[in-house]
Amino acid sequence: MATSLLTVRKIETATPQPKPYSLKDGGSLYLYVTPAGGKLWRYRYRIGSVSQVFSIGKYPEVSLQAARLERDKARELVKQGIHPLINKKALLSQQIQRNGHTFEAVAHDWMKSNKSWSDTYAKQVKSYLERDIFPVIGKLPITAVGVLNIRPLILDISERGVSAAMAVRQWISQIFSYGAQQGLCEHDPAAMLKRLVKRPPIRHNPPLPWQEIAPFMRKLDDWDGFFTTKTALKLVALTFVRTVEIRRATWDQFSLEDATWSIPAENMKMRRPHLVPLSRQTLALLKELHAVTGHGKYLIPNSRRPNQPIGVTTLNHAIESLGYRGRFSTHGFRSTATTLLSLLSYPDNRVDLQLAHTKKDPSRAPYEHTKYVSSRRILMQDWADILDALTQGATLQQITEEFGPMSERRSAFLKVVEREY
Repeated sequence: MATSLLTVRKIETATPQPKPYSLKDGGSLYLYVTPAGGKLWRYRYRIGSVSQVFSIGKYPEVSLQAARLERDKARELVKQGIHPLINKKALLSQQIQRNGHTFEAVAHDWMKSNKSWSDTYAKQVKSYLERDIFPVIGKLPITAVGVLNIRPLILDISERGVSAAMAVRQWISQIFSYGAQQGLCEHDPAAMLKRLVKRPPIRHNPPLPWQEIAPFMRKLDDWDGFFTTKTALKLVALTFVRTVEIRRATWDQFSLEDATWSIPAENMKMRRPHLVPLSRQTLALLKELHAVTGHGKYLIPNSRRPNQPIGVTTLNHAIESLGYRGRFSTHGFRSTATTLLSLLSYPDNRVDLQLAHTKKDPSRAPYEHTKYVSSRRILMQDWADILDALTQGATLQQITEEFGPMSERRSAFLKVVEREY
């Protein structure tokens, strides 16, 4: 290697001559000075018996230090028998190919790959991407999208809702992960923005105190809203299912003869099927409802678009109109049932099963929804009778005497429980 290396001063003071000439740096790197004044970095190497020249770039776009780094990289390739020029062309070809994969194109492929999504969730993801993300970064190559592109998008969405902003960041991160799996990118810039917005304090769905159940049910009876919405709220009160499960309920899920509601896995939070035994009160409501909506697909269809289910917020808006804004929600029926049944000492394992709070045991999961059906059927009938009694003005003491641990009904219930073990 030459002992006299180039310096920035030597490079900058080099003047053009009538003929091109070279200034050696060392390690076969040299600066090629053209008569027109161009200063080009070149690296001379040999593979086999053939001498080759690899063009690194033009000074000052490529500095002396950068040229040496590129020379070192090229020399390592030569040691492996790889021509630096061929490698450069291959990398350039890969980059061009990657640039053809825009963020929007990769995102669409990612959405198609998630076949287990419900239609509602898929529409939600697509809506946010098309409205907030694609107009800004959709046409960029996925490799060109970085933190500086994503950060303002997340902050803008957070002004409309922190939960939405966190969901969008997660979706963007999943798109990059999908792209990396397909060999289209190597980094996930969205991962670096994980704590950009803070999750709001969790607001649990408070239960209705037992004293409030009767006033609520009377207000619901007197409410002049849609019959279908009113019936939906009564059904949720009787079955304490999740809002999404009543929204997506279709008539083919119900067997009025067997008094069962079989909720498919795709409608459940944990993606596991769930069985709901139906009380006499629930069956009576369903028969009334069937006369109104039984000709269609959905139990509670959208009033404007009958071929679709009711909206996400319909039931909560109805509860708000009853005067319970900020105090109660549709999901609160679950905690209402849990609280009161626990107060009356019903077995936790039966209540949890009916709430679809399943254990994380994959080998048992497919069978949980049919477990202890006989006792759960009694539980659901007891719960419906408890609601009726409270609505008619029964006190907690009277409820305890009829349904509590020492009651005749509990004795009958426990006999069934014993037979199920």
